[in-house]
Amino acid sequence: MGKPSYSTNDPRGWGGDPRRGAALGRSSIRANEPSTFSGKVTLRRVYIDSGGYDPNGTYFGFGAPLYWYAAEDEDGTIIVDDMLRAHSREDAKEQVRAKYPNARFYR
Repeated sequence: MGKPSYSTNDPRGWGGDPRRGAALGRSSIRANEPSTFSGKVTLRRVYIDSGGYDPNGTYFGFGAPLYWYAAEDEDGTIIVDDMLRAHSREDAKEQVRAKYPNARFYR
């Protein structure tokens, strides 16, 4: 089991069709039992270019810094993959812990 990759859940174009332009955001994957989830979470800031796009070409617009967080189960299946806006990494951790109180983070 390794760390999740940001590109795994990439929507690849509007409605999943890259010929139709950029996707607006990403779909979320959330653990079935957030209160009992105790896995290790990858938390990474996602930089947005001057047009409001992430490195994969997905549109997020502008606002507070964008963070991605994800976790895998023992088999390497993604069980958490979501985005949030936060003013700092510590703020992002607090938001993740509000959903997943027992989450641990990679450094």
